[in-house]
Amino acid sequence: MRTLWQIFAGIFRWTWRLLNFIRELILNLFLVLLILVGVGIYLSFQSSSTSTAPARGALLVDLSGVVVDQPSVNNRVRQWGRELLGASSSRLQENSLFDVVDSIRKAKDDKNITGMVLQLNDFAGADQPSLRYIGKALREFRDSGKPIFAIGDSYNQTQYYLASYANKVFLSPQGAVDLHGFATNNLYYKSLLDMLKVTTNIFRVGTYKSAVEPLIRDDMSPAAREADSRWIGGLWQNYLETVAANRQLTPQQLFPGAAGVLSGLQAAG
Repeated sequence: MRTLWQIFAGIFRWTWRLLNFIRELILNLFLVLLILVGVGIYLSFQSSSTSTAPARGALLVDLSGVVVDQPSVNNRVRQWGRELLGASSSRLQENSLFDVVDSIRKAKDDKNITGMVLQLNDFAGADQPSLRYIGKALREFRDSGKPIFAIGDSYNQTQYYLASYANKVFLSPQGAVDLHGFATNNLYYKSLLDMLKVTTNIFRVGTYKSAVEPLIRDDMSPAAREADSRWIGGLWQNYLETVAANRQLTPQQLFPGAAGVLSGLQAAG
């Protein structure tokens, strides 16, 4: 009986010592971590307090991806899916419209910033009101006396809209400026529904109510074509007038239309 008691006492004694060792190890590790954090904070404070003044130079604005009012929550699965479909990662980035404009306006008043380089190779686009808002900030920057230089291998319509606000636009010798206008299209499937023997019950009031036309037609109605032509034509005319004024051209010089392009090609042989 006494031997059994000694065995239990020995196990208890060694267990207690092991627990004490683990407790002291954890406390010591916590103490070391606190010391390292304190040293890191001190060194970062010292480096920030002794940092030199920022150098003067141009601000590089590299607009990669799209500009939106409010960036969505980062979804890695969605991004991987879009990359699998062939979209480059740089064009998947979402930029806040208000952050972009705020940065440009802060740079306008920053004495260390003497100009701007506008990099547009990976700019995927934005809606027209957002482009006008950015353009207004670029104009304010340029009117403050600081030059803007736009650079790009090629320019699509969206990229060239922002580039037109620059003092100088640089283009690769092998590059091009692609201006082709705006368009819209729709999918009509009345014949498909008839073939599948699908019956639709539609209540429609008004000549220009075209939302249900895909269900009842195989092509665009004249009323829908007229309505779409008006608002798309207004957007395109606004685009031409803004860019032409920025580049000190007339809208006809900027975009002579299909007939003008064909006559130019014929004149060049």
